[in-house]
Amino acid sequence: MYTVPTADALVNYIKDFTGSTNDAEIKQCIFLGELSMRNIELPALRSDPYDPQYIGVVDEEGGIPIPGDMNKPILFFKQGTQYITSVAATGTTGQLTITLAEATTRPLGAGFLVSGTGIAVGATVVSVAGLVVTLSLANTGTVSGDVVFQSPPGNGASSQTGPWIVYDRIGDRDIITQGMIAQLYLQPVNVPAVIRGKFNEVGQRYKFLPYAATGDLVNMYYYKAWPLLFAPVADILISATATVSSVAGASSPWTVVITNLTETAGVNVGDRLTAVDGTGTISNGGVITVASVNSATQLTVTVTGGTIPTVGNITDVTLTDLNTQTNPVLQTFPEGYIYSTLREYYIKRHNETDAATYEGKFQQAVATVSDQNNLGKWSGGHTRLTSVWQPRQYRQYNIK
Repeated sequence: MYTVPTADALVNYIKDFTGSTNDAEIKQCIFLGELSMRNIELPALRSDPYDPQYIGVVDEEGGIPIPGDMNKPILFFKQGTQYITSVAATGTTGQLTITLAEATTRPLGAGFLVSGTGIAVGATVVSVAGLVVTLSLANTGTVSGDVVFQSPPGNGASSQTGPWIVYDRIGDRDIITQGMIAQLYLQPVNVPAVIRGKFNEVGQRYKFLPYAATGDLVNMYYYKAWPLLFAPVADILISATATVSSVAGASSPWTVVITNLTETAGVNVGDRLTAVDGTGTISNGGVITVASVNSATQLTVTVTGGTIPTVGNITDVTLTDLNTQTNPVLQTFPEGYIYSTLREYYIKRHNETDAATYEGKFQQAVATVSDQNNLGKWSGGHTRLTSVWQPRQYRQYNIK
């Protein structure tokens, strides 16, 4: 399958296609094109509702905070009686076990997600023997304070018989007014094990009907927001220590060989670096640019400007001046980027005919994606405004 691997490759493609030589202009057109794709629905943008990071914990107000990376919700659901419990625990760095201060108030079992100070991200319970819990991942630090255990889907006391609740998204007005008759959910008549519930945003939280209890876990299935190309990226530390082995050149730019790096993975020719001087110096006010990647522990760089570097040890060698080079939309929907960028380019050049041509191609590409969604081949849903599973007339409730 044809793909555009990076943002820079996209710029070069558009430049070759249009004959432009202006990188800045093309990047501006890419940004304008991205704004018209912010609500695109692609499989690559969907969350994994079974991944612990996408399982929300209900707070004391009966809601869960809206995730910061959420673009639009698809469906929320709750699998049986999930719960969280916490207890003080201790453990040693590098060990696979922790020791609880006391028994938890609710039973633990294999598969529980574990989090806390010193606990590895993503660690789960392998086995429990008294107060000693064996984990799937070694402790990353000294374990101390409260450790939180989150039950996996299907491990609750009544999860085999339900209720399993699937929440439909409804309007703001509905979620508030129907909350006034929430007691009708408590005495349903002939309701199957799967209940069709409702949710919506109230403030900065999602609220649910039937009510969700504090500590309940809600699986969140939604379209994620995606990073724009050429957006700034935080600096990346590639080696805590290194050595300036040689310096060549009588004046700027100097050629410098850096050895004893921890690794060079992810470093490319042309990347910018920073480092902290030690017994050796390198930047001295100059700009460090990677000239070649010699091995897994050695780089050759050029230093432009400043004063001449000196041989010796340096620390905190870091990639800097980075930007976003790819995202799920560029990886899976490159035609959207190409057509929208060309549309903006020709609009800027006041070429209405070509702009209209690529606008048509862009809309056709988006329509193909939207058609797949509406047919239920990707999202698995329908486009009706009301649920076909639970009518808005409350015939299934025994109102007294």
